[in-house]
Amino acid sequence: MAGPRLLEAFAEEYPNATFVEVGANDGEQHDLLRPFALGGGWRGVVVEPVPYVFERLKRNYEGQPGVELENVAVAPKQERRRFFHLAEASEADRERLPGWYDGIGSFDRDEVLSHRDHIPDIEERLVETEVQCETVDGICRRHGIDRLDLLALDTEGYDWEILRHLDLSALGPRVVVYEHYHLSPGDRRAAREHLEGAGYETMEEHFDTFCLAPTPVDPLVDAWRRLEPAVPGVAAYEEAG
Repeated sequence: MAGPRLLEAFAEEYPNATFVEVGANDGEQHDLLRPFALGGGWRGVVVEPVPYVFERLKRNYEGQPGVELENVAVAPKQERRRFFHLAEASEADRERLPGWYDGIGSFDRDEVLSHRDHIPDIEERLVETEVQCETVDGICRRHGIDRLDLLALDTEGYDWEILRHLDLSALGPRVVVYEHYHLSPGDRRAAREHLEGAGYETMEEHFDTFCLAPTPVDPLVDAWRRLEPAVPGVAAYEEAG
């Protein structure tokens, strides 16, 4: 896959990277950053709003220097908001549930319920709660981060809303990764154009869009220009259809 190869090249060029990961789940499931965050040189914040998933996240990063944890949601402003996720399932129950069962928390109730084809009793499992929301800028300030090297978002359809309120020039992430899969076609296009308008080159692969600021010209840019997506992104299927 091209995405992990990009992150490997990034880690070579930025052995002491500063990062924020929003929607980290438990720090193991489908987590592209974990191998690098555990390497010892990276410093950053991992964010997960679902309480029981956050407890697993704490255990998985326990004692890891440089990695701070936040049990909050990320939004354009600091506030408390309604949030929807699925109730914790027993170990026995998990055997018949999708592996991503506890990774679909969202501000949008319908977004969570849209997975009913895979979880027929999803409405019985739905939990509505209230969560504290913080901005990416606010999280960075709280942890003494002036500039970012990498920003990763996986927020079940809320990625564009976060991206469009960010001051990318001030934060300065060299690499941005966000999940485009749950975005509408219009929002996918808007997010990509927003990043490209801010000077990033973009590449869709499977569920995610990877973005690189092509300056300075360095080995990371060379590695990026050699990459080809192993699996087309959603936009490629839309254009083909």
